[in-house]
This record gives sequence, structure tokens and C-alpha cells, in this order.
Amino acid sequence: MKRREFIGEACKFAVLCSAPLALSTLQSCSDVENENTDFVSDDDFIDVNKNFIEFNLNQAPFDKLKEINGSIATNGNDFDSKGLLLFRQSENSILAFSRRCPHAGASLDAFNNGSSRCTSHGSEFNLSGTPTRGPAKSNLVQYKVEINEDTIKVSK
Repeated sequence: MKRREFIGEACKFAVLCSAPLALSTLQSCSDVENENTDFVSDDDFIDVNKNFIEFNLNQAPFDKLKEINGSIATNGNDFDSKGLLLFRQSENSILAFSRRCPHAGASLDAFNNGSSRCTSHGSEFNLSGTPTRGPAKSNLVQYKVEINEDTIKVSK
């Protein structure tokens, strides 16, 4: 076998052997959804546009936000392309954040025990939207929330 043929065959073999590793690495960076999270579609909102989003706490799954420490995650919509993380902090306070992880843009899970996790790379965020575990280094985008009886309005 000539030197050139040997190098060609060795390169083909190396590529063939490394393909499964490359595929698993790329797959681990995909946006994985947690099956235990309640997701909300655009049809569940009262109104959705680029400036605000409005919904009724008496309608499922938003009714989980009637209880303190209740949390849900919405799918992407016109207001936020990745969706929202919503958390009932107190009787008069609901927190709203973008589900977009500032590290690589993957979607975050709903809050559980005061923490939201990015399933793609493991970043975690507290109820202030601050990363408590990397690789993310910047805070989540937080939105303003108005509570008017059983109607919630989240705005930029």
C-alpha cells in the first residue's frame, strides 16, 4: 500500500469512528423539553401581541398560579419567541421571565423549589432570574406583571 492510500484510508477510518461522538455532542445541545412541565399554547391566552400578553387565572393551566409557589412555562408566542416562566411569589406578586437561557438560547423548565433549569447545558436560575449554576453568566429577561383580580397582564 502506498503512503497516500494509507493516509486516505486512515482518515476515512478516523471520521467513521468519530461520527457517533460528534452526533451525540450535537444532540446534547438541542432544546429538550421537560415532559413534566405544563405548557401553554397561544389559544390559552386572552390576548397576545409584541408588547403584552394577557391571561385568566381561572383557566387551566394558569390556575396553578392562584397558589403561592405555583409555576408554569408557556410555549413561544408573539410576545416572547421562547415563551414565559411564571411563578406566584405571594398573594400580590407573580414573577415573569423569558424562557430563553442567556447561555445558548435553549428553553428553561418551570420553576421547581425556587429554581429553573436549562436542560440543554445545566444552567440554573433563582427567582431573581440570576444564574446560580453555569455555564450561563447573565440574568434572565424579566417582564412587568399587573394583576387585576383574576386577569394577569405581562408586558415589556
